[in-house]
Amino acid sequence: GEEFISTNQNLPVHTAVLDLPVQVKSSSPLQGLSAGESIFGAIRTKEYGLVQFSTMADICPNMSGWDFGKDPVVKEVYFMAPITSTYVEQDDQKGIPQILTMHRTKRRIDTTTVFNNSITAADYDPQPLNVSEYLYFGGDSLRIYLHNSFGEEILASSQAERDSLNLFVENYKGIILKSSTPEEGVYGGRENTLSFGTGAIYILVDYQPTWEAGLARKDTIFTLSWGYNYCVNVSEYESSSLETDAPEQLLPYEGCAGIKPHINHSDIKNAIESWKSQMQFGDRKVIVAKGELVFPFEIPENMDMTKYPSMIYPCNRKIDTTYNAKFFYPLEDVNVSGYNIGSIDRSLCQYAMDIPSYIQDIVSKEKSEINEEYDLWLMPIFSQTDSYYNTTTYSLDCTTYYTGSLNGPAAERRPQLRLVYSVLEE
Repeated sequence: GEEFISTNQNLPVHTAVLDLPVQVKSSSPLQGLSAGESIFGAIRTKEYGLVQFSTMADICPNMSGWDFGKDPVVKEVYFMAPITSTYVEQDDQKGIPQILTMHRTKRRIDTTTVFNNSITAADYDPQPLNVSEYLYFGGDSLRIYLHNSFGEEILASSQAERDSLNLFVENYKGIILKSSTPEEGVYGGRENTLSFGTGAIYILVDYQPTWEAGLARKDTIFTLSWGYNYCVNVSEYESSSLETDAPEQLLPYEGCAGIKPHINHSDIKNAIESWKSQMQFGDRKVIVAKGELVFPFEIPENMDMTKYPSMIYPCNRKIDTTYNAKFFYPLEDVNVSGYNIGSIDRSLCQYAMDIPSYIQDIVSKEKSEINEEYDLWLMPIFSQTDSYYNTTTYSLDCTTYYTGSLNGPAAERRPQLRLVYSVLEE
């Protein structure tokens, strides 16, 4: 029936390749809220300088209705947590010593902190809660002894506080876990991860039971959960000095809130408008069938690809003035079945990401309709699959530290936007 289709209704399909106008920008502040992982440690590299990780969580009883009996005496207090994983730049750093300290916080986690890398030194007591210096060598667990005075303070809590977790958190706040940093000029370090909710504070108490006359004094352990709903991971970076609007051969890439490839909304709009002008499309409408970002990379000399994320994808950054928050989220195209989602391709040495909806928006909208919320940040993501509902969701990876590099605009294999499109005739 092709003879019955008017010739002006045919939509020839074309392809085009545009060089991407890429910058390198810090992605800090990055949302630190996590109900999955807590990270702490420090790493110093020649390329990126020092990065420090700390994690903060509120504390609360693991159950309501505690009864401390009569004349309770605190015998010891300690924090315990299993370590889930560690990350190092060189294998010889796996067992290095790190000095860990725990500090009481002066604020609880609330809506002003969950989206921001906003915990500062003013938000916690500079005096460590540790009994003594704690050296961690990268083992599978932590056991940090705390001052008995902390346990005595908990025992002095009112029954109302012990019966209401929210009231307890409001009055006793939380604890932040920090690590020492490598000395200036010393390269190395380690990032450590523990699963949120697995850390706890144990208070060993000797007390006189009161529920029955004549009972002997006994020992028991009361437990505080380190983490009420979620934690906040905080990170600090020296790599912002590497920011540039005109990268050349390489695009440095750093995990967490470090520096990333960044595409300014005005630059990509200008690049597309310039291409449309060269093609002399005039006022004809361009229909984008496929818009693919391709970021090539070169295999490192040591062949070590473990420092590259398994997936990266363009993200927008939303600015929420209500909570003074800035947080990243992947473009909606990541959820479309069959699209390239930025999985690492080690055979072609590239990351490819399909974002046709975003490109169609940039093509169709006027410059005045596009603002900084259309900026793109190349962020690491991860997937989670629900086997019961057979659904997959994609989220930002805010806790894994990476250091690598992608090819820059001056490289032979440079970042590109590859289009498949049609043009509607007038």
